[in-house]
Amino acid sequence: MTTEISHLHLQLPPGFEHRAQRIGRLVGEALARRDGLPAGRIDQLRVGPVQVECRHSDHEVAGRIAASIHIAITTAHGG
Repeated sequence: MTTEISHLHLQLPPGFEHRAQRIGRLVGEALARRDGLPAGRIDQLRVGPVQVECRHSDHEVAGRIAASIHIAITTAHGG
């Protein structure tokens, strides 16, 4: 099964401007590795805030965001 995210808008805290593109890509990669995303369509899903700090690596920030998205998708589908 394929889960498709057509649009992802991230609002990161100040200081992350130069890291945003990479974090966005890493969020997509982290979600692609997750199992158990339900099939279906969700028109809009709001997630956050997700607690991140500048000292966190891009991978850690992306992993936290992906985990929150995964939980929100599962919850939206009654899981």
